[in-house]
Amino acid sequence: MREASVGPVSDSRAEEARLLEGCLRGENDAWKAVFKNYHPKLVAYIEVISQGGSGEQAEEVAAAVWCALWCGASTHFDRYDPQAGGLLNYFKSLARGEIWRRRRSERSRRFRECKAARNESTRDEVGRGLVLQEFLATLTPREREFCMSILTSVSEFGGREEVSTCNEWKIRSRVMKKFRTYMLQNN
Repeated sequence: MREASVGPVSDSRAEEARLLEGCLRGENDAWKAVFKNYHPKLVAYIEVISQGGSGEQAEEVAAAVWCALWCGASTHFDRYDPQAGGLLNYFKSLARGEIWRRRRSERSRRFRECKAARNESTRDEVGRGLVLQEFLATLTPREREFCMSILTSVSEFGGREEVSTCNEWKIRSRVMKKFRTYMLQNN
């Protein structure tokens, strides 16, 4: 009974070795057989480990793996160790590497875009005006009037009421506290 369980494993290893030799010799039939046997399993595996990735993304990763194998068959197949696992396990490890490369690339792209956006937003005077307008919209009418008339010296609100020193300090403190909170939330 033990020989029966070893037989199929050794048969599959012998079949994998035969297919690999054919791929290394550039035989189209060997490549077609490898693709036909392993592609659906590889795509299913990629869909599972890519955490919410679509079937289309799994196909893209699988295509990248197959392309790498095709373009550098001798390099990739030289690294294959049949004792470490079957051919499917090797393809899965290549897919994991491709997924990690894509994730790092995506993370780097997002970082570069965020950095560029921050640099642009600090130089953009129109953006500053919009930020000021959005902030002023968060204030009470009295705080907005105070902010516009005292802090920015804009007199479009007409004559302002005289404010006691204590009241001016309280309003200024509230406005500054709201401004700090607003800026922290939007950065």
